[in-house]
Amino acid sequence: MIIHPPKAESQRGHPVLSDRETHALAKGLLDSDPERGVVLLTMDRRVLYSNTAASNFLRDGTERGRDSLLPAPLDQWLGDFAERIRAPRGPTQADAYYPHEEDRRLRVSAEAFDADRSTYIVLRVQTARPWNEPTVRRLQGRFALTLREAQVASHVARGHSNGEVADRLGIVEKTVKNVLMSVYKKCGVRNRVELALRAYDAPVGSPDLGGT
Repeated sequence: MIIHPPKAESQRGHPVLSDRETHALAKGLLDSDPERGVVLLTMDRRVLYSNTAASNFLRDGTERGRDSLLPAPLDQWLGDFAERIRAPRGPTQADAYYPHEEDRRLRVSAEAFDADRSTYIVLRVQTARPWNEPTVRRLQGRFALTLREAQVASHVARGHSNGEVADRLGIVEKTVKNVLMSVYKKCGVRNRVELALRAYDAPVGSPDLGGT
């Protein structure tokens, strides 16, 4: 079975996998990621398969979402992610902390992919650990940044000046300033210092799970 990221023209319909195909797909996901909780979901957040670790992590006694396995805040976050996937050039990956940035019990990561003419989401869950480096991919996933925004944010978080960022990316300094204003807004920060703190996961009054 071929698995690949969603394409713009992909069909966003209901799942067409048989029980056997679903089990084979889920087994492949679990085999490739044995140490984390793994959940396979439809685009409408119906759980098709989950491993024991996921059940242990997510059954925490809080209010449930659409599926009984998912806590309500996580269910809402996945719903927002699914909506963004449907948008033109929408993201295919996102990261967040659960239940929120100030109480980091779990790190959750969602990734969308196409299989057999339908789109699915794989949710990975693990005990929270800080992200050590503000990589471009990670910044895109966490804050829904464009590629250029994530590139600028990554350099600024590492202490580079606007001029240095412009030289490294081959753009003019005015473009860096304009992009940085958009980055500040999306990341919920006011200046370069707060952006660096956010990028390296230091507390700066972060938003809840649904706002990442």
